[in-house]
Amino acid sequence: MDSRQKFNSVMNFEEIASIPKVEFAYWAGTIRKWFDQGLPKIEDIAQGMLDSESVRGSRPVSDAYKDGVDKNVAAYFSLDSYLEKFPLDYSPMLKGTVIEENNEYKIFTDKFGLKNKVLKTRSSIPMVIDYPIKNRKDFYQYISLYDNSSSGIKKRLPDDFENLAADLKNRNFPIRLGGNPFGFSFLARHLMGEVTFMLSMYDDPEMLKEFNEFFLNFTMDYWSEIFRKIEVDCVFILEDIAYRSGSFISKEMFNTFMRPYYLRLIDFLKQHEIKNIFVDCDGLIDELIPLWIETGVTGLFPFEAVNDIVAVRNKYPALKMMGGFNKKVLFEGSTKQEIDRELARVFTVMKTGGYIPHIDHAVSEDVTWENFKYYRHNLNSLIDKI
Repeated sequence: MDSRQKFNSVMNFEEIASIPKVEFAYWAGTIRKWFDQGLPKIEDIAQGMLDSESVRGSRPVSDAYKDGVDKNVAAYFSLDSYLEKFPLDYSPMLKGTVIEENNEYKIFTDKFGLKNKVLKTRSSIPMVIDYPIKNRKDFYQYISLYDNSSSGIKKRLPDDFENLAADLKNRNFPIRLGGNPFGFSFLARHLMGEVTFMLSMYDDPEMLKEFNEFFLNFTMDYWSEIFRKIEVDCVFILEDIAYRSGSFISKEMFNTFMRPYYLRLIDFLKQHEIKNIFVDCDGLIDELIPLWIETGVTGLFPFEAVNDIVAVRNKYPALKMMGGFNKKVLFEGSTKQEIDRELARVFTVMKTGGYIPHIDHAVSEDVTWENFKYYRHNLNSLIDKI
């Protein structure tokens, strides 16, 4: 089986399923450190790539998108391709500008209109200094920048879309739609910031409903053009609405601000025969899982260490799952016994089907090459036993 066939066989809970051997991504800085620790170098990391940027564990949809794809780790362990994100642009397509730059940091606005600061001297994610939507007036001005006409939507498609679609018909790797920043809470937080988003639930709830209504319709128009030509294997809805202690919105908030839009989106996806509908949410998600399942969500990713994936599998045997290996047991100073215990935990779930094990998120620089090598070799062996 190729990577795509393996993915779909597992997601269908087939008896003859072959679990793909995959990793989601790695920090560029992680692979640079691993070169020094013994990883054979096939291709160097691009010089301009920041240590905190992700190197994908998937195959590119075309040569135009090959930058930032892992060539080294995949070759060493004979890994399959992870789900490759089909190129999407949810922004109003603004022209980004550099406001300030020196040897330590860069301050810039991006195509979403966010003002960001990124460090150059050490690994970090960008810090948002200012958000484009602070109130209802900003919201209306912001969505006026979008062209939802057929011609406007087609401008967002990759160059030479028709030929790309033809090339992808016989591909050997799975494709997904969605992910960062699409979601019925995440996108609003991305454009408003957490504080404005949370306060708007009380101060201006209708604005949040209008926000999700607009982007739901935008999404369905946008994705309809893609579904017309591309067979999509999976959809990701990004939310990240939980921390280590649980959800930071209530069930009532979910039902008011998110559930109606989930139901309509998932009905739309089912009309296009999409079978794998995943929510990407960090943190402790046990109280959110039944809410998502009720709307028609079929799978979840990731399963961070605060979640008990064995208990989740026992409670929701039909729920599809990805991730779930606790990367902290791969940090410097960890023992092989700790890694073995974590491998035994994921193996328990692997045997039940519908689960693809890997490290959650991009593998960080805390993970040593020696520990990763031990983990990956042994996980591959366990997969071969299934």
